[in-house]
Amino acid sequence: MTTTSNPWTSRYDDKLGTYVEPTGFPHTVASLLGLAAVQQAYPAGKDILNSLVSDSGRVVIRANTVIASKKESVMENEVDSLAGATKYTRPNGEDYYTRKWGEHDDVMVLREARASKLHTLLYGAPGCGKTALLEAAFSNEPGGIETVLGTGDTELSDFIGGYVQDKDSFRWVDGPLVRALENDSVFFIDEVGLIDPKVMAGVYGIMDGRTELLITANPDRGAIKVKENFFVVAATNPNAPGVRLSEALVSRFRLQSEMTTDWTLARKLGTPVQLVNAAQNLARKQQSSEVSWAPQMRELLAFRDISLKFGTKFALANLIASAPEHDRAVVADVLGRVYGEECRPAKI
Repeated sequence: MTTTSNPWTSRYDDKLGTYVEPTGFPHTVASLLGLAAVQQAYPAGKDILNSLVSDSGRVVIRANTVIASKKESVMENEVDSLAGATKYTRPNGEDYYTRKWGEHDDVMVLREARASKLHTLLYGAPGCGKTALLEAAFSNEPGGIETVLGTGDTELSDFIGGYVQDKDSFRWVDGPLVRALENDSVFFIDEVGLIDPKVMAGVYGIMDGRTELLITANPDRGAIKVKENFFVVAATNPNAPGVRLSEALVSRFRLQSEMTTDWTLARKLGTPVQLVNAAQNLARKQQSSEVSWAPQMRELLAFRDISLKFGTKFALANLIASAPEHDRAVVADVLGRVYGEECRPAKI
């Protein structure tokens, strides 16, 4: 016996995960004729047809009706937001204002990541606050920060150290990685994407949980123990020429986030609204590949300070001169439209 499903009763929609009422039928002229034709076989069809006719005799077609089923939240591990101070003082005396990383304060996320051994990768355009965030989080913490600034010429010796000439002899000098291990410091690899992946392989072991680093270049130095609070943070601009981020490297950073400029904060810190609007315009052009550069927080705050000392026109010329040469015409055009006068790069 073949059972024919009744199209006029509630049905379960797999995609919606709910039951759909009969009024969910797509009521077109064809569907109304179908209702009339099958109402003898399916009495429910007659009821639906009658329900579509108002007292005035007009057909009333309503939007599909869905019986919503309450779904349980899939967020199984909900935790209290990590919150700290509103601002932190960097070693250069400038204030860093905290931003939200999800529902948490960014400084507190990094500190918790260190406690949990979640090595972290930050990426974004130069000047958006990657180094500032790191300094705010750890410059006043025990052990401080040890830094390597990556380039295409960076070698393993720039991490672990090497021999330097001292009068008539050579002596061993520890590199920042060794100092970080010994002092239980945060180890910061700036512009990590510019470093040859073969060089970075020398750091993989301690990031993977090994308890010591063997200094093969100096057997007398021996093995350096990894202490409890050792923590690796790296930063890079993924769009910079020459950047290479291997899968082996990226996979070792268990916490990763893009950093962008906080336009609202830039306004609060005194950057002129016109400039922030122009910077947002250039950022959109950068995303669509019309330009390769847009002012970030560093440039916005510099403009604020320079305009107070030398005037707005001078600061605009300086900002245009700060842009890559092939982008200056577009930058000058955007700034000119916002400020209502022709803008040119600084020139002596």
